Amino acid sequence: MPIYEFKCSKCGDLFEVMGSYAERQKEHACPKCGSTDVKQAISLFSAAPPKSF
Repeated sequence: MPIYEFKCSKCGDLFEVMGSYAERQKEHACPKCGSTDVKQAISLFSAAPPKSF
Protein backbone atom coordinates (compact mmCIF):
# COMPACT_ATOMS: atom_id res chain seq x y z
CA MET A 1 0.00 0.00 0.00
CA PRO A 2 1.25 3.48 -0.76
CA ILE A 3 2.14 5.93 1.99
CA TYR A 4 1.06 9.55 1.53
CA GLU A 5 2.63 12.43 3.45
CA PHE A 6 0.65 15.45 4.58
CA LYS A 7 1.77 18.72 6.16
CA CYS A 8 -0.37 20.72 8.57
CA SER A 9 -0.70 24.37 7.58
CA LYS A 10 -1.40 25.38 11.18
CA CYS A 11 1.42 23.74 13.19
CA GLY A 12 3.73 22.50 10.42
CA ASP A 13 3.60 18.85 11.53
CA LEU A 14 4.39 16.30 8.82
CA PHE A 15 2.46 13.02 9.08
CA GLU A 16 1.80 9.93 6.98
CA VAL A 17 -1.37 8.18 5.86
CA MET A 18 -1.18 4.65 4.48
CA GLY A 19 -3.90 3.47 2.15
CA SER A 20 -5.36 3.39 -1.30
CA TYR A 21 -5.82 6.33 -3.66
CA ALA A 22 -9.34 6.76 -2.24
CA GLU A 23 -7.85 7.12 1.26
CA ARG A 24 -5.63 9.92 -0.01
CA GLN A 25 -8.67 11.86 -1.23
CA LYS A 26 -10.42 11.84 2.19
CA GLU A 27 -10.20 14.81 4.54
CA HIS A 28 -7.48 14.28 7.14
CA ALA A 29 -6.85 15.94 10.48
CA CYS A 30 -3.43 16.69 11.91
CA PRO A 31 -2.66 14.20 14.69
CA LYS A 32 -0.73 16.87 16.61
CA CYS A 33 -3.16 19.82 16.69
CA GLY A 34 -6.37 18.43 15.11
CA SER A 35 -6.52 21.00 12.30
CA THR A 36 -8.06 19.87 9.01
CA ASP A 37 -6.06 22.51 7.10
CA VAL A 38 -3.57 19.98 5.72
CA LYS A 39 -1.97 19.66 2.29
CA GLN A 40 -0.39 16.65 0.66
CA ALA A 41 3.38 16.96 0.73
CA ILE A 42 5.66 15.93 -2.11
CA SER A 43 7.57 12.97 -0.77
CA LEU A 44 10.65 11.19 -2.00
CA PHE A 45 10.74 7.47 -2.53
CA SER A 46 13.45 4.93 -3.02
CA ALA A 47 13.60 1.81 -5.07
CA ALA A 48 16.14 -0.97 -5.11
CA PRO A 49 17.08 -2.88 -8.24
CA PRO A 50 15.85 -6.46 -8.38
CA LYS A 51 18.16 -9.05 -6.92
CA SER A 52 19.92 -11.41 -9.29
CA PHE A 53 19.70 -15.09 -8.51
